[in-house]
Amino acid sequence: MRKIFIFLAALCFFSCKKEANSLNSTNETPKLSDSLTFNSLAASASTSYVNVKNYGAKGDGTTDDTKAIVAALAAAKKAGVHSVYFPDGSYMIGQTGDGGGVIRLVDGVGMMGNSPATCHIKLTGGRHNPNPIFCQDYVNTPSVSNLVIQGIDFNGNSALQTFDSSYQYCAAFNFHNGKNIEVKNCKFQSFRGDGLLFGDVFEPSLNARIVTNVDVHDCEFYNIYREGTMFCAVNDATFYNNNVHGDGYLVGGVDIERHSVNETVLNVSVYNNTFNFTDGYGPVERGGPKVRYRRAVTMGFFYNGYKNGVADSLSGHYKIYNNKIYQGQIDCWGMLNVSISGNSFKNSYENITGVGYVTAPAINISDNVATKGLINVFADNNTINSGIGNGIAFKNYAKVTANANKITGTPLDGITVLGTSGCFYGNTITNAGSVSQPRSGILINGNASGLYVSTNEGINTTSGTSRTMDYVIKIASANNGAVAPQVLNNKGKNMLKGIISEYYYQPNYVLAANNSAL
Repeated sequence: MRKIFIFLAALCFFSCKKEANSLNSTNETPKLSDSLTFNSLAASASTSYVNVKNYGAKGDGTTDDTKAIVAALAAAKKAGVHSVYFPDGSYMIGQTGDGGGVIRLVDGVGMMGNSPATCHIKLTGGRHNPNPIFCQDYVNTPSVSNLVIQGIDFNGNSALQTFDSSYQYCAAFNFHNGKNIEVKNCKFQSFRGDGLLFGDVFEPSLNARIVTNVDVHDCEFYNIYREGTMFCAVNDATFYNNNVHGDGYLVGGVDIERHSVNETVLNVSVYNNTFNFTDGYGPVERGGPKVRYRRAVTMGFFYNGYKNGVADSLSGHYKIYNNKIYQGQIDCWGMLNVSISGNSFKNSYENITGVGYVTAPAINISDNVATKGLINVFADNNTINSGIGNGIAFKNYAKVTANANKITGTPLDGITVLGTSGCFYGNTITNAGSVSQPRSGILINGNASGLYVSTNEGINTTSGTSRTMDYVIKIASANNGAVAPQVLNNKGKNMLKGIISEYYYQPNYVLAANNSAL
């Protein structure tokens, strides 16, 4: 009897050990040498994970591993495990899927590899208008939450696909409802769509689906056709320490975009990223000449806009700061409560005439549909060296601030203000304009009540006929605002014509004092 008991106990032990090994491979475990992933992978390895190779994946760059990945995700969910581990290799996605995508995301189950340099998930070639790789199943998985994606290179293999000219929907991931999603130390490349998409739901009722608490960091985005990352129907998201470059970016490196009155797009921060468009070109669908210059970060309310043309409280509170931008711009269309600060721009001249989806200013804060209630956009402490157009442009906003910006070498006016009220102070504009077309430090047009323009400096570093700046402050049209502008304590060096130019039909309208040469 004792021998039978021992035999049964041993049989039970080996059976349990075999089941455990289907989850945690004893032969292939996450490598923890990568400093970016050490802590997170160590935490995952210390608990449990599903090894995708135990469900038939080969990772040999040839075998279709779609079914194995689906099986591993399902097994992790069933076992209550929070991650699927991909050992080093190239995992090919050979199935075509449907319009939603190829592989359905699983609530609470993330994915991890050792490094995007050694772990790859890649679409096979020969497709026409390929579907996204990973997507959310609206019906069976209404919420995708509490997952981490890390250490993997996701490749849409667009060079080996064919596309209709209007097609732009092949993404690495589509998330449409859920919370607590982190994407880190990954690479996204060669997608005819987005790298990552959060939201984009067009719901008939307010916030029927929304993604909250999203973090995207320490990733690389390369050759992405539409957007590196899109935040739409999102509340509380960060995008930081990422590198965005290469060809593509029809819309922008990061797009914070509201589509309908039933969506919330709030509290998004984009910081400490590099947007370097010097190593690629915009898509031919932009029209015009082929240029490198593109939108690094774009914020906007598109399609039908705000109800009755009045801004509401469901879009805004964005912070765009400390980004390095090469051949690119930041724009804000119809959003409110936005801070754009500490960013640096280096743009050499390109002819962008006829090119869609870009405008000349390095920072463009604009509204073209006369929306009411667009307030509180701050452009402060940015360093702009741009040969494309204005340094900063404002149109149809109120209660804005432009403070302590350093703007150099713009072919147009350093700061242009149209129908906008607020405070413009402490800015330094150097060498705006050209010898043939001189420009001003700050150009003011349109109606604006209570403009405050103070302690700005305009500097020509050259003298004589080589000077390019005519005035520090120029008011170029009538202003029918209730309160006259205050123009105080501004200074200029080597100006062609003077410090202040008032509109000739409104002499002595401006409250000007202590404006003088440096």
